[in-house]
Amino acid sequence: MDGNLLGHTYSPTGEYHLDEITFILLRGREVAKGDLVYVIHPKTGAPVVYQVRRVYPHRRVRGYEEALLREGRIIRDFEDSSIHAEAYQWGWIDEEGSLRPLRHPLPPNTPVFKADRGIVARFTRPEGDWKILLGVDPSTELEVELGVYPLIRQSCLICGAVGTGKTTTAITMICRAASLNPPVRFLIVDKDGEYASLIDRLGPENVLRVPWSRFFQPSEVDWEDYLTEFGWQKTWWNAKILMKALRRLYAEGRMVTKESLREAVRAVDPERLGFNKRLDEFENYRQQVINAVNTSRLIPEGDLDPLDPVRLLMNWRVVIMDLSEGVDTWEQKHIVIAQVLRRIFREALENRRFGCVVVLEEAMYYAPQRGLFEVGSKESRAKLLSIVKEIATNGGRNGVGLWIVTQRLATVEKTVVTQCANNIICHSLEDLDKQRLGEIVGDEFIQLLGDLPPGEAIVKGTALKCRFPIWVKVIPELYPASAETTPMSRFMSMELASLEAHT
Repeated sequence: MDGNLLGHTYSPTGEYHLDEITFILLRGREVAKGDLVYVIHPKTGAPVVYQVRRVYPHRRVRGYEEALLREGRIIRDFEDSSIHAEAYQWGWIDEEGSLRPLRHPLPPNTPVFKADRGIVARFTRPEGDWKILLGVDPSTELEVELGVYPLIRQSCLICGAVGTGKTTTAITMICRAASLNPPVRFLIVDKDGEYASLIDRLGPENVLRVPWSRFFQPSEVDWEDYLTEFGWQKTWWNAKILMKALRRLYAEGRMVTKESLREAVRAVDPERLGFNKRLDEFENYRQQVINAVNTSRLIPEGDLDPLDPVRLLMNWRVVIMDLSEGVDTWEQKHIVIAQVLRRIFREALENRRFGCVVVLEEAMYYAPQRGLFEVGSKESRAKLLSIVKEIATNGGRNGVGLWIVTQRLATVEKTVVTQCANNIICHSLEDLDKQRLGEIVGDEFIQLLGDLPPGEAIVKGTALKCRFPIWVKVIPELYPASAETTPMSRFMSMELASLEAHT
């Protein structure tokens, strides 16, 4: 234990508090922000853990030193300086394994020790075998594991600026969770095709990548959604013609396809619609509707056999809903994503033998904070956000977890982020995002963030044994698909092609 002795508690005012301590390091000893230290419980002898949140040098102020420095005369008196560290209390673990706060006063100049691997593991490692490796604690090289049940029940937030490793962290967690016994099932809404590397690692028998349009269910589309796709108002004549034709198809129980809808549009009677202007004007509106139907991505060409996400998740561990192909509008994508999420959530409510984790990559595209980030139409955003919020608030208890991946926390709808806040893996963030995060997890967490290097993170939440932040160096299982093609490799290929063309 003496080998782990860092220093002793100290107070410049003479007052010693339990919830936080200040200690002076012994000469030659080191401690860093985020490290765990402990003191001995004055009654039970158990280690009482504290987390370091500030380390700074201190030197006794002397009146003449300012005048000497002004003349460029530096006094290098190392005997008159010391290193101070401030730490806040986690608590101690009783015989039943529960975390308890220290309530007995510490005597002045109490010895402070560096927490070894055993102590860190006792306070952080989750119980049970259903857990995944995330990385290692840099101070002790202890493996940091996360409990899978809390990651599903209370959901997870993975955030960080571009290049900090958030997608690598997410894809690593998915890969390891999908390899457990029993394996976790995932539906990944993948905006840029980054998760395709899961196919190579887990195999095509476990991972299925599907273009988003294959999930489209024409029979579940509200009539207003067709107007949203075309950008029409309900009061416009072309919209009235379309609605009349759709009502005819629904009344006859026919599938909505381009051919059937064109036929229904041609059968619309202008007089019954209340059109009392010239007939050639009506034919002009009718042709506008037919042209719109011909170019629609929501309306299938023929009888479409859409894929059922529930059935796919029963047969594959990971189903990737790929949004990267095509130039379709976000209104269309919002409609299909909302259909898929509603289908999954409805099945989970009715079937206790079904569940999955929904992963939203770049979550601001699906649950945007109003006024900060908006794509698609107001109507399509509202419908998608409604089901995302439903899963965020009620999904965990019904077998549908939610993992949010985003580079800008402030651009994601606050209600969704708050529901995921019990489990946070957070890389370096912008100031506005830190402010949002501080409202959720508290100041101690924010003070530990600093400027993390790529590949390192702060983890806090119920997936750990104690709900306190710890520093983790992530051990990647695999990397996003974009990592396989670097800018240098692109330009190298272009240069080689250019040289070949000139020879």
